Amino acid sequence: MHRIKAVAAILGFALTAIIFLPLVAFDFTAENEQFPAVTVYDSGYSYRYESAAQSVGELFNDIGIATEGLDRINYPMESPLYDGMDIRVNRAVRFDVVADSGPPTPWVMRYGTTVEDILLYMQDTYEVPFLYANDLTRRIESEDVLHFSSWKTRYYTEIVEVPYQIIENHTDSVRTGRTHIRQHGMSGEHEITVNVVYIGGEENSRTITDTVVIAEPVYAIYDIGTATLGALANTSAPDFHFNRRIRMQATAYCACVICTGKNPGDPWHGITASGRQVEHGIVAVDRDVIPLGTHLYVEGYGFAIAADTGGAIIGDKIDLYMYCHQEALRFGRRYLNVWVLS
Repeated sequence: MHRIKAVAAILGFALTAIIFLPLVAFDFTAENEQFPAVTVYDSGYSYRYESAAQSVGELFNDIGIATEGLDRINYPMESPLYDGMDIRVNRAVRFDVVADSGPPTPWVMRYGTTVEDILLYMQDTYEVPFLYANDLTRRIESEDVLHFSSWKTRYYTEIVEVPYQIIENHTDSVRTGRTHIRQHGMSGEHEITVNVVYIGGEENSRTITDTVVIAEPVYAIYDIGTATLGALANTSAPDFHFNRRIRMQATAYCACVICTGKNPGDPWHGITASGRQVEHGIVAVDRDVIPLGTHLYVEGYGFAIAADTGGAIIGDKIDLYMYCHQEALRFGRRYLNVWVLS
């Protein structure tokens, strides 16, 4: 009987050991096992985890981190975890691009993209060079606004008018106070090729790259008179201007009483029919042939003005004023060429 009880006790102890020893061993192992400690960096924040997850992907599933197409992680998802592991999530950057002062266009690019990357992409896409005013090597950050300006060049051909120049010829072949156009000016024409540079859609500069002369301009020549009344001139000079030439019988007179019938005390002494005071260059004419006030040039006498009349001066006759009676007598009577000036 005692032997039976002893066997039963041994069997009971063995059964108890079989049931409880694995549980005790499991609890001991669970209490003493250490999971790897990892740090996750995401969007400027860092988080420390001790996880039983076997890989980066399992960890992200456990803690609820999701990634999108352009997000980048410094480890593959299947990478096993290890103690002290730093996992970095580089999120895609969202920013705006403004081209030529147009509306902002939203862009999304991977982390680490530089301004130069965007510039090259835009140039390849639009086939137009773009300019950026700041640092091209700068890494783009979220919420950036990048301003680009297009650079375009165009060639134009156009006809332009070339203005003529005016040459002023001061000459003693023309009476003082009178100006004559010896040669009328004419504008020229040039065909020019212009290179125009547009930056940001607006003209920045233009350069003439080629010029073809269609017609050269013709100078205008103005003869400006410097000759005083009575001065002599060269009637064959190109700047001597006249309307017509008359062959006239010339005599001479002075202001004396013999020539004019007026004494020095007479209020009309030395006053011509036109009211001018007599001087060298004043001549008397038949006003039906040459109107008073007409500018003349008298051969051997000089520039003159028709300002007087005389009872004996009829037809193609002219009477030239001299300063003294002896000079008038010496002149006598002769035939001269008289130019009616323009």
